[in-house]
Amino acid sequence: MVAAGLAAPRDPLTAEEIKGRAAGGAVTLGARSLVIFGLGVVGNLVLARLLVPRDLGLVALGTTLITVARYISDAGVAVALIGRTETPSREELGAVQGFQLATTTALAVCFAAAASPFGRDGLVPALMITSLPLASLRMPTVLMLERQLNYGVIARADVVEAVVGYTWAIATVAVGWGVWGLASAAPIRVLAGSATVMRLGPVGLVRPRWDWHLVRPILGFGVRFQAINAVSAGRDQGLNAGIAAIAGVPTLGLWSLAWRIMQVPFLLFVTLWRVSYPAMSRLLETRHDPRPVIERAIGVVAVALSPIVVGIAAGAHALLPPLVGNRWAPSADILVFSSAAMMISAPVSITSVGYLLASRQPTKILISAVAQAVTWLGVALSLLSPLGVTAIGLGWLAMSLVDLTLLSRWVGRDTGARIMRSLMGPAAVAVLAGGLGLIVASAGHHRVLTGLLGVFAAELLLLGGLRALAPEQLRAAARISWNALSAARAG
Repeated sequence: MVAAGLAAPRDPLTAEEIKGRAAGGAVTLGARSLVIFGLGVVGNLVLARLLVPRDLGLVALGTTLITVARYISDAGVAVALIGRTETPSREELGAVQGFQLATTTALAVCFAAAASPFGRDGLVPALMITSLPLASLRMPTVLMLERQLNYGVIARADVVEAVVGYTWAIATVAVGWGVWGLASAAPIRVLAGSATVMRLGPVGLVRPRWDWHLVRPILGFGVRFQAINAVSAGRDQGLNAGIAAIAGVPTLGLWSLAWRIMQVPFLLFVTLWRVSYPAMSRLLETRHDPRPVIERAIGVVAVALSPIVVGIAAGAHALLPPLVGNRWAPSADILVFSSAAMMISAPVSITSVGYLLASRQPTKILISAVAQAVTWLGVALSLLSPLGVTAIGLGWLAMSLVDLTLLSRWVGRDTGARIMRSLMGPAAVAVLAGGLGLIVASAGHHRVLTGLLGVFAAELLLLGGLRALAPEQLRAAARISWNALSAARAG
């Protein structure tokens, strides 16, 4: 039985159709990323002025706990159905939703009970975790949309969620709720996003049901996938806990602000990964050679990502203190190294992880995740006392080098793709442009003026370098960006 409201599956998509839908998904998610970029910059700057580092540190702990709980409750069942050839039935969707709803509700209740003796420090994360059951409501619709490489409704819901979340957080913090306003934004924004997806999507509200016989057969791949996520979640939780234990909660707040700013390029990374996995799955089904697709995708993603990370790195030291206050100035060091880290690993990770999942090689991704966790925690926590928050950015950079080395070796050996060659040009130009911009931004006494000048110089050098070393990828990225802007205006 095909899920109600969805057409029965037709003949498999051709390679060209898959590429077209994947490109369309990238355009749609690109438009969404542009909107959320602006909302995130404004929202986080306002919140940083209204709150103190300790408050953001508490919310960072809550965010980490949400991530861990989500991985535990999900068990990867939705991911397994996205990659499956057969269309899920409405009964399967209801069973998967029932499984997630039951586990997320149980986790939220148990954590609230355990956190209540700790007062405010425990109840703030507990309030945030109530968003988990609300997120499970959208799962059936999102699953079916991703199988179809149809991201329009998902993008619209994400924008609604961001607008509602930042509006609620800023308004409630401004009227005196403090950290409670920011924490309560978590369930409010998720509820808004879930309601939008269910209203606009093809499935609507699916009645949750408990049916272990339907869930159990799809747990195999899901559990292996979730092992990867569990390692990543453990890494993030360990990093936050280690920072708080070694340097205190205020230092954790400094890292939290840097992490919130880095969510702008990270959002592009996550959303493109969402396109990469189902697109690569459909592509491999057609027996199409993945090598040219992987090589081109690495270059295009690197070019598209570079203006964001170069701008962040060039302007971090000069522009962050005037915008949010001098007490947040140490976060700039994290931003510089984190930007370089994303530039050298994200383009390869997006395409390589999608390929490895589609070709049913999650063990290699798991090995990479473990190596990344050991590297980041080892470097960051061991250097935190002598170097301060700079050690966190250095750890991220070291982790990215490990990830790049492993993934490029495995995928290059499997497909013959020239991974490093595809990345080298855009990455080298971006690092050089970011470094020059940072020097220019730090040269004068008027921070805002020299900071803006440094960003401008960095972006100008980046454009010239990309035109010389990666002209084809630059043209492709420009087309995608133009289409994203057009879609944003039309939406």
